[in-house]
Amino acid sequence: MTTPAKKPAAPRARAAAAKKVVAAKPVAAKKPVAAKAAPKAPVRKPAAKKPVAAKAAPKASPATEAPKPYKMLTGIDDSEFCSKVSRHLAEGYELYGSPTMTFNGKNVIVGQAVVLKAKAKKAAKGKSKKK
Repeated sequence: MTTPAKKPAAPRARAAAAKKVVAAKPVAAKKPVAAKAAPKAPVRKPAAKKPVAAKAAPKASPATEAPKPYKMLTGIDDSEFCSKVSRHLAEGYELYGSPTMTFNGKNVIVGQAVVLKAKAKKAAKGKSKKK
């Protein structure tokens, strides 16, 4: 006696198996309904504070203040910047490194580093020790 061969599954059975595998779509949550806004309380302004008198720091006169050994001069590229560099050169500084230049969308901004000359440093130290 021979055993009967198995027949392929019917199309309905395949469709039923496929339905079992498919996940159900998630249901979107409903948006919460906004409650009516409560009436706003009147806004109170804080009491005006009395101005505090600022203590003025004693200003050192330029003659007693030691000059800085290094400065980075920056500004808009105009005659005012050129005069600033010239003034520092006259005060005993010398140019240090290359000038820099950039554009900020409105103006050309330039920069130049300056250092105090060695002779000017010694003269400045000698003046401050005499006091």
